[in-house]
Amino acid sequence: MHQKEFTSLPPRPKPCASAEDALPWYSWCEPNTKWPSGDSVITHEYIEEVVFLEGGLKDLTLQQEWGPGAYAYRLPGMKHGPYEASEKGCLEFVRCVGVRMEAKDDVNS
Repeated sequence: MHQKEFTSLPPRPKPCASAEDALPWYSWCEPNTKWPSGDSVITHEYIEEVVFLEGGLKDLTLQQEWGPGAYAYRLPGMKHGPYEASEKGCLEFVRCVGVRMEAKDDVNS
């Protein structure tokens, strides 16, 4: 990732943009859309940090809503979602950090 000083809010990526079409650090959910499709709970093998810049999401499992400024820090394997975007959609900053296998073992012990 390249260094970048403060700038204006970037333009929204296309919904469900591929890595080639969107910057690697933010994503956009269209208003009132569910993510992921099929009401699946999400897990992954990396550390994920998320902060909402605009709009927000409702966690359909927890029945709780979060708006601008909400922050999440998820360790590998943490279950979360599925979600539904607010009426304003959701623009979020996402940071993913890979985990070395030995470090992952320490986190899960």
